[in-house]
Amino acid sequence: MGSELPTVLARRVTAHSPWVSVVGRTVILPGRTAAEEFHSLRQSDYVSVLAVTRDGRVPLVQQYRPALEAMTLELPGGLRDGDDTPEATAVRELAEETGLQVTEPPRLLGCLSPDTGRLENRLWCFFANVEATEIPAWKPEPGVERLLVERPELKDWVLNGRFDHALHVALIGLAVLHGVFDWE
Repeated sequence: MGSELPTVLARRVTAHSPWVSVVGRTVILPGRTAAEEFHSLRQSDYVSVLAVTRDGRVPLVQQYRPALEAMTLELPGGLRDGDDTPEATAVRELAEETGLQVTEPPRLLGCLSPDTGRLENRLWCFFANVEATEIPAWKPEPGVERLLVERPELKDWVLNGRFDHALHVALIGLAVLHGVFDWE
């Protein structure tokens, strides 16, 4: 693969909502003379957290996702707001979605590119230990159900496709590779 970079002739950003913009680029690729159009989506970075309670259970959230027109199982997480650090977002989202509080600062496991061909954002992956009891006066977000599952059950759900969020499966893999999570 050559080291010559493409020439970007033009870049256009069209906002579609507060969360998503479409970026169009007119590019001449190395070795070609004609310009081509490429598009990507620009959105805020995601932050997701694999957490474990003191008694060894993993909090998940179940919610309806319009993009899939289905209920999904996911790790707690959400979009970074403004200048929030990824760590602050992890703590906030975990508390909002599960009602559980971290017992120590979450550990950053890595920062991944969700889709290098189409998405411009990043996924910040964290691991956290959490209290097994709810934050006093916590109220679940409408449409978001918290589940606390045993690790072997989560493993079965990953293997049989019930838990199929690819980025969250990757986060679990990072936690295993870092030695902070196992299936027992």
